[in-house]
Amino acid sequence: MIPANFHRIIKTTATLKRKLLRQADPRRWMDATNFSPEWIERSRIIAGLIPKGSRVIEFGAGLSQLPSVLDPSCTYAASDLIGRSNETLILDLEKRPLPSLPDDRFDVAVFAGVLEYLSDVPGVISWISQYVSTCIASYECVPSDGHISARLKRTWNRASLGWVNSYTEEELKAIFARAGFLCGTQTLWNAKDGSEPIFMFLGARPKGARKK
Repeated sequence: MIPANFHRIIKTTATLKRKLLRQADPRRWMDATNFSPEWIERSRIIAGLIPKGSRVIEFGAGLSQLPSVLDPSCTYAASDLIGRSNETLILDLEKRPLPSLPDDRFDVAVFAGVLEYLSDVPGVISWISQYVSTCIASYECVPSDGHISARLKRTWNRASLGWVNSYTEEELKAIFARAGFLCGTQTLWNAKDGSEPIFMFLGARPKGARKK
């Protein structure tokens, strides 16, 4: 029998390779069993943060649970690596250049459990800042303890989950701030394996005015 630790090492190594090559993992998300039923509660929390009448685009939409809990006055568009409907915008956030989105179509971008899998979070947030005035993102931050050895250990452990980055809360907020977003609201999603912050970032871009 192959030890469980061996499988973890293989998975972690594969994650670090994807990070180095800036590659997504579409095979993982083709399997619907990788989507947890408890994620619907995270969607409910996010839906509660979205103003009525908003035009929403969700990246890494997966099974698209958000529309079922979103206020009916909102419009919704799903984007993902995998197309699960004809309406899904198939988009790999690891590929460059990132595409142009339709001008003046969206107000709110949602990244629920997505940023951990991106090798270039600053690039993605800078890109989406051209199109929306609000970003809502959940992210499992690392503690700000300052110890290099502890940080390296957490990076390795996160890679075993398929996560390719390890930001503290302060670092994540700084990434959004450089793109013109400030944290307006912060709440917690109490998941089975622990609490995960959900951030609502507000930008200076007015509706209908694409950044030049």
